[in-house]
Formats: sequence, C-alpha cells, structure tokens
Amino acid sequence: MNTNFIIVIAGFVLLLMALSAISSIAQSGETRSAKARWIALVALLPLLGWAIWLGRGPRRT
Repeated sequence: MNTNFIIVIAGFVLLLMALSAISSIAQSGETRSAKARWIALVALLPLLGWAIWLGRGPRRT
C-alpha cells in the first residue's frame, strides 16, 4: 500500500474523531467555559484531547 494513502486515511480518521468529540462536548450539560476549555483541548491536541474526553468527559444517560 502507498504510504501517502495510509497517512491521508489516518488524518481523516483523526479529524472524524475530533469532530465527534467536539459535537459531543457542544451537546453536553457543561458550563460554557468548561465547554470552551474542552473544545480548545480537542482542537489543539486532537488525539490526546479525544482520548481524555472519552475517559473523563461527562457521561450521557
């Protein structure tokens, strides 16, 4: 397989993960400032921010 193809697919998957986390954060019941901090974390560090949100973010009921 072409290395560039794998890099592009990995980037696309990372983008989808970040967008899903941001969507989840925006719909959460957190305060505005908490949402802004979470979104900034996910936007600046997509993989790490997504993983932290997955583990520590508010749970849906």
